[in-house]
Amino acid sequence: MRRKTIGTVIAGMALAVAASAPAQSPAQQPALTPEQALQLFGEAGFPVENGQPVNRCGKPSNPRVAFIDLNGDRQAEAHVADVDPACYGKPGAWFAIVAQQADGSWKRLIAEDGIVGFERTRTAGWNDLSLEARDSACPGVRRFNGTDYGAPTACGLAFTAASASDGVDAPASAAAVSALQGTRTERLAQLFRNVVAATGSRSYETAMAAFPGAAWQARATFPARWGGVTTSQGGSIDLGGATYDIAIDGTADRIISIGFTGPGDDNLPWEPIETAIRAIGMQSRNIGCHSPTGFGYVRLTDGAHTAILHKFVNYGRLVPSTDVYMLNLDDPLDGRTEAQVAADRSLC
Repeated sequence: MRRKTIGTVIAGMALAVAASAPAQSPAQQPALTPEQALQLFGEAGFPVENGQPVNRCGKPSNPRVAFIDLNGDRQAEAHVADVDPACYGKPGAWFAIVAQQADGSWKRLIAEDGIVGFERTRTAGWNDLSLEARDSACPGVRRFNGTDYGAPTACGLAFTAASASDGVDAPASAAAVSALQGTRTERLAQLFRNVVAATGSRSYETAMAAFPGAAWQARATFPARWGGVTTSQGGSIDLGGATYDIAIDGTADRIISIGFTGPGDDNLPWEPIETAIRAIGMQSRNIGCHSPTGFGYVRLTDGAHTAILHKFVNYGRLVPSTDVYMLNLDDPLDGRTEAQVAADRSLC
């Protein structure tokens, strides 16, 4: 196969409107730098290797890209679609929609197996999306929630448990959550993979399913706290003999953050964890500089799923020192863009 340059990849982006999607409005293709094009493909689930987009099965792919305007702001979103019956669930197709941010980076709004349709109805100013039963194992309408289009619980990690009583078969692409195995660092790597995949859904059940074998407390509710949090799901999980505390916070029907904290005075360096993450096929990329104490941001990517991890060590004289891993889904970089964090040299 002839190797493609990134210029060839950019030139190959087809500006098109699918015939099955009459409600979407075409938009002019934005001018993209090679770096922005690479990030667009990666965010849509196609990391570029040796100049060639690769799908989640590790196979060279040629995804079709159509630039559309879903919220009427005259700025382009990208609808990325691919067909590979040997790789994807029903009907052997995949789609992703990504939106360009103010700093030029791309953010995934939704990504699923299936063929998506674009409705004329809108939610929060954005076109509703639809998947017909013939085009998806998880048919239904996807509505914009103010941040993204989320993901149906049935298509997330909790599909098998959530739908067993309905007699619905899991799609071939549904990620099975197996028991964590191996050393403590290996189990942490597997846990990060589960949690990153779970960020595609804002349901508590999906997030909890990312922690196989965890012990859960009663879900607590309270008056609104920082970030609008009114609900907290606490728990704990054993990772190779070390107990980690879990906190899944949000509102009554939508999670805002997923975090877990290591045992006191039993800290682990990040490097072996990162090595274990890469050993299972995930990508780990530091954003900007990290402090000597381990404070910093990391973008974790596993196929079509990506999330920003905020890691730090909670030091104190009167309390034990603990490793903290936090994924804030609404504001992952504490009010800053990824470009601003990368340019911050204060921790170098």
